[in-house]
Amino acid sequence: AQAFCTHRGVVKSSPSPVRAMPATINVRPDGVGVLTMDSPPVNSLGTELVTSFKQEFPKLVNDPKVKAIVVTGKGNMFCGGAEITEFAIMVAMGPEKMKENNPVAALSEMMDMIDASPKTVVAALNGPALGGGGEVSLACHYRVASPQSSVGFPEVKLGLLPGAQGTQRLPRVAPLPTAMQMILQGNPLNAQAAKKNGIVDVVASKDVIEEAADFALNHRPAPISKREVHKTNRFMVAAGGLESGLNSAVNAAPLMIAPRSIIKCFEAACSNKSFREGLQVEQEEFTKLVFSVESAALRHLFLSERLAQKVPGVDEKPLPLKKIGILGAGLMGGGIAMCFIQKGVPVVLKDAKQEWLDGGVKKIDSLWAGRLKKGKLSKEKYQQYHSLLKPTLDFADFKDVDMVIEAVPEIMDLKKQCFLDIEANTKPDCLICTNTSGLNIDDIAAVLKDPSRVMGTHFFSPANVMQLLENVRTSKSSIKTLSTGMQMAKIISKKAVMVGNCDGFVGNRMLAPYAGEAKMVAEEGATVEQIDKAATTFGMAMGPMALGDLVGLELFWKQRQAAGDMNKQTKTYYGPYELTDWLCEKGRFGLKTPDPSIKANGRGVFIHQGRDKYVDPEVVAKMEEIRKAKGITARKVSDEEICERMFFSMINEGFKILEEGYVARSSDIDIVYIYGYGFPPRKGG
Repeated sequence: AQAFCTHRGVVKSSPSPVRAMPATINVRPDGVGVLTMDSPPVNSLGTELVTSFKQEFPKLVNDPKVKAIVVTGKGNMFCGGAEITEFAIMVAMGPEKMKENNPVAALSEMMDMIDASPKTVVAALNGPALGGGGEVSLACHYRVASPQSSVGFPEVKLGLLPGAQGTQRLPRVAPLPTAMQMILQGNPLNAQAAKKNGIVDVVASKDVIEEAADFALNHRPAPISKREVHKTNRFMVAAGGLESGLNSAVNAAPLMIAPRSIIKCFEAACSNKSFREGLQVEQEEFTKLVFSVESAALRHLFLSERLAQKVPGVDEKPLPLKKIGILGAGLMGGGIAMCFIQKGVPVVLKDAKQEWLDGGVKKIDSLWAGRLKKGKLSKEKYQQYHSLLKPTLDFADFKDVDMVIEAVPEIMDLKKQCFLDIEANTKPDCLICTNTSGLNIDDIAAVLKDPSRVMGTHFFSPANVMQLLENVRTSKSSIKTLSTGMQMAKIISKKAVMVGNCDGFVGNRMLAPYAGEAKMVAEEGATVEQIDKAATTFGMAMGPMALGDLVGLELFWKQRQAAGDMNKQTKTYYGPYELTDWLCEKGRFGLKTPDPSIKANGRGVFIHQGRDKYVDPEVVAKMEEIRKAKGITARKVSDEEICERMFFSMINEGFKILEEGYVARSSDIDIVYIYGYGFPPRKGG
């Protein structure tokens, strides 16, 4: 029963609605039986759908009126694969119990049932066939796809492999390089590419079920399990093709274990083993992975992403966002503009001076032109993007936008004036958002007549690349404003987390103790190289010293200068400051400050030359000087101590943020750190 509250607050129960069978069948006048998977929202292969499928499919096989069978999905999805939440049941059973009562066995039996049908079975791919959905399509004898459909096996991104016969079926229809790309890297193929690679037999030009039914009536059964792996695939395996694919996968994700298991399954498929013997290898490797720490972490991350979209109390219908205004055409403003334009949303991009505006537009164009030149963007798309961008110097051009995102420099008085100018030139229900990374948004919004239309939208640089978006709730933000902010993130395909309006929000506040410990341990005797290597060995995308050079060492130096207190410490920046202040005084901020005298395209802690970098010898000498001035004797510091000090301090700050109520749940913090700060996904957050 579902609980609900009456207007008097009394909790009553309502009866659960009767659920229709998730697999339904009907017989067409031409004698083709159609089985439709109907398990919203993505027709996932949960226990209910698999059980229903196994009950309904034999009815079509045994019905003498049925000449052939078509399998399809309800709505715009063929099948989105396994129900991830059910993996927790497998893990709870333990490896030994799972051998006795394997939940995946039911799914494999379903594949065998389709495969063994004496009547021709055609998959009508009405939309994406992902993971287990791709395996269902391969269990069918043939595949007819709508133009908008795709086939993919993203299991590797969950630390798994296709465990319902996919590793044995795909190499029997597709070239090995394609199979490796799809399963080792999790890259899907669109309908045309799937046809070109032998996975799809026909791309429908009209109704996909009609064409699938016609195809089924005119072709004999041809189960993939009875097909031999092509000689070319066997030859590639013998010539070391799998090792090459594994090396590419390991380079992309060095510490993941799933690629090695996938390779073992491909070896079985392309060897002298029978189809059944190959399935045995697949099940052994799948079981090993499902109980691995890496897979548990990645499944947690997958579910955390879903959960982050559900903000407690934010349940109003969002406002439509048909046109967006961006104030500030710099690196951040231009990147944010690209996010919307590339999703087909018109953007008005404003700056204060023509040269600033021209520079911003030129930077945007250079990125699109680069993709055009490489063949990654069509000429039509390139022209469409430009048609959606309106550069301007006039606030009046914001008159009909639905949201303005301010991305001007981090100066409080400047932002307040910008908010007043936006308010004077926009409609009353236009949302006014700020991309500030550290200023108090309530203070900025206080100048407005209606601060309820304000929230923070903290993008990460470069905004057109980074996936994270911290949506910031202020004390006055309306529910409508917040729901629209979360909807905005979906429109531009960002991983959004709702956070509170505290110093540094979630990400930058947690980064402060991490970076502070890195500086302290350097003073105590660890080298810059050792500190960064300890972090990257742990799994971070880059070390804290390299990160400082990337984002700019001057940011907090300038903030302390503006505050008139060079010893100031806040929740977003900690000392010790001696080394970085010395670098900033010399104008060495990192990658953004080249030094032609030594042919460096950037100079900070490191000297950057092209893609190479090395620690500046002057930094090493300065550190010795700082130690001497402070009376510190350098000692040997272990990598373990470095990691514990950096990460435990970060984690502790995360607990404080959670305790203070600035984020709804711990998994939201995981999302922030994985998608915004390079924390290793295989650790789950």
